[in-house]
Amino acid sequence: MDAIETVNWLAHRWPIELETRPYGQWEIHVGKIGGQRVGQRSSREEYDHWRKGARPICLARFIASRSSLHPAAVLITCGTYRLGRIPAELWCGYDVTELLDLPAVTLLSAKARAMFPAWPEAVIRVVQESRLRSLGLKPAPDARGARLRIVA
Repeated sequence: MDAIETVNWLAHRWPIELETRPYGQWEIHVGKIGGQRVGQRSSREEYDHWRKGARPICLARFIASRSSLHPAAVLITCGTYRLGRIPAELWCGYDVTELLDLPAVTLLSAKARAMFPAWPEAVIRVVQESRLRSLGLKPAPDARGARLRIVA
């Protein structure tokens, strides 16, 4: 496995695709990444304004803005498998986008997917530390990925 320093994880970022749907007499404008909803607006003008500002956010900022998650446990998962845990001191190294239709709080992270190339559907899950066991995740059979370390 390559060291994480040599992986071009930015290549794993995805564009936001527009999908429009009829909703009665209106049209709903949905932003999607890989088929997953990341934003929705009721007019094209609102969508364009939202899309202009839509970008991944630092994982640490994301968690800090949601006090209901504190104290937070951050895991990299794929389906019912637990691939790894991200310690708080490394949260700033991840940019994330919230996936609105998956279990709360599920985040798309290019870096997490780049770290586990054998698990192309890997996502980040954030829960309160006390709810960690209730997720019912199993250790992945072969969750080898890049080893992370703090660089001083």
